[in-house]
Amino acid sequence: MKHVKHTKRTTAIVGTAIVGTVMVATAAWAVFGSTIVAGASGGAEQVSAITVVGQQVSTTLLPGESSDVNLAITNPNGNVRAQITGITPGSIVIEGIPQSAMDTCDDHLITNQGALPSPLPTLGKNGSTTVTVGGGVKLAGDAPLTCQGMTWTTNWNVTFQAVR
Repeated sequence: MKHVKHTKRTTAIVGTAIVGTVMVATAAWAVFGSTIVAGASGGAEQVSAITVVGQQVSTTLLPGESSDVNLAITNPNGNVRAQITGITPGSIVIEGIPQSAMDTCDDHLITNQGALPSPLPTLGKNGSTTVTVGGGVKLAGDAPLTCQGMTWTTNWNVTFQAVR
């Protein structure tokens, strides 16, 4: 086997080939790395609020008793589904007793989130469902006699997110 001696000419050819490769790669990046800007137009979907009607399961309560609350929820949107994301108690409206007893009795009527289904439902397009809030309303055990005969309406906040 004969030993080949590298000459300056061989080194120059190899060096030129490497520099040429680097220059081609740089040129290719310059061509293929450019950014193109395109315009697009669109808009936001329009949705209507869901509707909620509540019904206390036990119509009358004695002190210390609680009742479930059924919430009939309807999605009026034909273009999107409504994913329920939260249910929380809202204000309470008391009637049927003297005005002087309102504040006292209001302190003895308790609404709470109670037991909710998990996960909360997603209503189909134009769909509806009933969600039961377990133990959603309670008349405190120490409610005074001045609260006898009172009636009330509990309000519930139901939040949703529109989904496809």
